[in-house]
Amino acid sequence: MKAPVLHEPELEFRAGNRHIDPRYGISVFGPADADSPTGPRQIPIALVGPAHAVDGIRSWLQRCKNHIEAKDTKPGQENLHQPFPGFSTDSPFGAELVFDDTLVREIPERQLRRLARADTASATADAVEMYADAARSLADTGRCRVVICARPEELHDREEHPPSEENRAEREEDQDERGTGGDFHDLLKATALTLPAPLQLMRKETWTGIPARTNGQTLRPLQDEATRAWNLHTALYYKAGGTPWRMQRHSSDLATCYVGVSFYRSANGNELHTAVAQVFNERGDGVVVRGGTAQISKTDRQPHLTLSDARQLLLDALAEYRTAHGHQPARIVVHKTSNFTTGEVDGFHEAADLRDIDHVDLLWIQRRGAPHLYRTGQLPPLRGTSVQLDLRSLLLYTRGSVPYFRTYPGLYVPQPLLIRPATLGTDLLTASTDILALTKMNWNNAQLDERDPLTLRTAYRVGSILKHVPAAARIATRYAYYM
Repeated sequence: MKAPVLHEPELEFRAGNRHIDPRYGISVFGPADADSPTGPRQIPIALVGPAHAVDGIRSWLQRCKNHIEAKDTKPGQENLHQPFPGFSTDSPFGAELVFDDTLVREIPERQLRRLARADTASATADAVEMYADAARSLADTGRCRVVICARPEELHDREEHPPSEENRAEREEDQDERGTGGDFHDLLKATALTLPAPLQLMRKETWTGIPARTNGQTLRPLQDEATRAWNLHTALYYKAGGTPWRMQRHSSDLATCYVGVSFYRSANGNELHTAVAQVFNERGDGVVVRGGTAQISKTDRQPHLTLSDARQLLLDALAEYRTAHGHQPARIVVHKTSNFTTGEVDGFHEAADLRDIDHVDLLWIQRRGAPHLYRTGQLPPLRGTSVQLDLRSLLLYTRGSVPYFRTYPGLYVPQPLLIRPATLGTDLLTASTDILALTKMNWNNAQLDERDPLTLRTAYRVGSILKHVPAAARIATRYAYYM
């Protein structure tokens, strides 16, 4: 059995320069659209929250205009943590955040104190109403590109008790099985899907650098200041319409449409599963398409689409792709975390035939239950390690030891992905190379070794928000509204 290690995919930055690390690439070359007339230069920011939080956010963002030193690392592992180069017109980003006192809505402390005394459901609903009204009044002015909301400290909703890192992926996948009470983040995002500007939520520890604690216990790990600045500012740059980095693309590559198909259960408890597709081009630009109601299979107890619904979902996805990019793709890649039924396979192929697209890859990506590999020594397998188990399945480590870091940056055993094509003819090496590259396309996190490809990672976030939106309601198609 052979276990080749795929090359770490390079990303594209300003003027076509390339590097494997988003942070290094931006620091040295600048964002991918730095020379484009559409790239953001001035980003007006609106702020919502109590007065002390608004002051704290603004003060920290002003500090982030300048260089922030990286966290100390062991000798030889300097690439693991990188300094933040600052966010200003003179920095590699070439853009700056612009603040205006008229773009601030303070939430009275008195109203927030009531949240601590109310039950969780009513407190969450009240907080969402307060913040949504304030965000709407600011976004409707048309003068801000992003609305930053300071998450109320007084709220103790479900989001206050996050799963541990090793269980996070599985919990996200099982989100439909969790309680239907929702959390502040998802409900506020769902309420704000039709606003003219996307939201960015911030926790107090982000701008104070002080971990949140309950009964003396730290609620969640806090990243170092430079990493927090990296993650927040790449997200703000993208939400303002910019492109921090792109997937590398050769001139001979086919224009590819990547589609992540997922299902979510409506929040009213009637257990209807609705399909949703996250559609990305080869550069990572994404839109969201909502599909029809899925049926629960008696065989595997998983939601599946009928042939006609599968065909219509992909036709709608291709229509959005054409609207966003001005042309049809030459290749379609569909990622799903459940098996493909015969009806789904036929429906997706019929949609491709109707649009004269010859290259279609349907991939079932299992996130749990895959066999593990062990490597000589103390470190886990290298990221990119792949093993073709048979003609129809391939094991891929998207997390693991990273030669560029000279270590494994995780605190738990990495879980490989098991990739299975639904039809013959799929090149598993190309499919796994695509998946490894798509793990680097999370503009909410300037990390080069995310576990899930963009198609799956976005699926969980989109579904958890759309479950709170009525089926007939208009939704934002731009992915920036869901991250």
